Amino acid sequence: MDAKLKPLLEAVVKDNKVPGIAAVLINSKGEYLFKEAYGTTNLDDANAAPYTVDTPMQMFSTTKLVVSIAALQLVEQGKLSLSDPVEKYEPRISKMQVLEGFTDDEPSKPILRAPKSKPTVLQLITHTTGFAYDFFDEPTLKYRLHTGRAPSQYTGISAFEDFNTPMLTDPGTKYIYGTNIDWLGWVVEAVSKQTLADYCDQNILKPLAMNDTGEHLSADNPRMYMHLEMDGKLVVVPDIRNAAEPEVYGGGAYLWGTINDYAKLLATLLNNGTSPHTDKSILKPETVKEYLFTDHLPSDIDRSLLGESGNSIPQLSSNGCFFPTLDHKSRGWSCGMLLNLEDLPYGRKKNSGAWAGLGNLYYWIDPTSGLAGMVTTQVFPFFHPAPMKVFDQLERVAYGHEPGGAEDDGKMNHRSDHPIPPQAKV
Repeated sequence: MDAKLKPLLEAVVKDNKVPGIAAVLINSKGEYLFKEAYGTTNLDDANAAPYTVDTPMQMFSTTKLVVSIAALQLVEQGKLSLSDPVEKYEPRISKMQVLEGFTDDEPSKPILRAPKSKPTVLQLITHTTGFAYDFFDEPTLKYRLHTGRAPSQYTGISAFEDFNTPMLTDPGTKYIYGTNIDWLGWVVEAVSKQTLADYCDQNILKPLAMNDTGEHLSADNPRMYMHLEMDGKLVVVPDIRNAAEPEVYGGGAYLWGTINDYAKLLATLLNNGTSPHTDKSILKPETVKEYLFTDHLPSDIDRSLLGESGNSIPQLSSNGCFFPTLDHKSRGWSCGMLLNLEDLPYGRKKNSGAWAGLGNLYYWIDPTSGLAGMVTTQVFPFFHPAPMKVFDQLERVAYGHEPGGAEDDGKMNHRSDHPIPPQAKV
């Protein structure tokens, strides 16, 4: 396995497609079948630390699984019901409206109306409330610009106003990926009477010995810097950190952490909610099976955006697709992850869970095979084809197949419409 995978990681770094890249394969016993990292933490600094499996980075939307688990813990304790209206815990959602479009005059103004139903906690955790992200969705971006607030400040400022964008549809009618888990985090805070960061640290991160994961980094921490592809070259993005004193913790993307730490979470879910490293449980086995690896989308809901990525801000995200070999009816969403409802070619079995992070972090968890994998880097835009291809190749090798080449791109488990840049000397 090492002989097949190591050259793939080395090549993508050598060709300057990414500054650094890491990959892990782990089983339900917490045993690493593969664990490697290559490259640097900062392409602008010849003396920068190397990128390792213990290098902290911004985890982006891989945070969502942690926050979803937090909510499911409260469900287990009888303190929260997924059928509850969100406004029972977070009254601000009662003021949210549905965006129907914009007027034709200049400057155009948003056309808003009241939603036809009240959103539930289940709709938040399954992304069926109607909220989107401005970097994926053009109407949401247009609304954001109309308000005068800067786009994509979900973690940099962390004020409620940065999450205050309208629904695109009535709750319960369509899957739309967006700020739903940010709202879910505020529900967790209201029920637990703790900040989201404190609750997750005490009830998920520390029990799993994810000691390098949290909401902040120390000033001298050799973290991985974000890089942006511009004109075929990678440039370092100015230092990105979470707000020092956030008004709110958005549950969608507040965590910093390491791939080594996150692998502990993957192994825990493979092991039915109990850490094979610390022997501590974060969820009951029946909760893991029934809520994390079971589709919770209604059969009649609009799934046309499920697994699809938009590019309203092309610097941050490209168009792309998870599971292009599956139709939308064969894609699902649990109370935490994207599900493939059929076996994937060259990889994971049906009802595996998976998701990603904006900086090109990708993971899958296959409870049937007892295997999980993850690839991480820190590159914009999302759905960058270079790390995505490494992720696909990691999965192929994990299931006993050859890595595959360009001739197999049509059979990949993921598709990016962003062209791979030529080799760039940075």
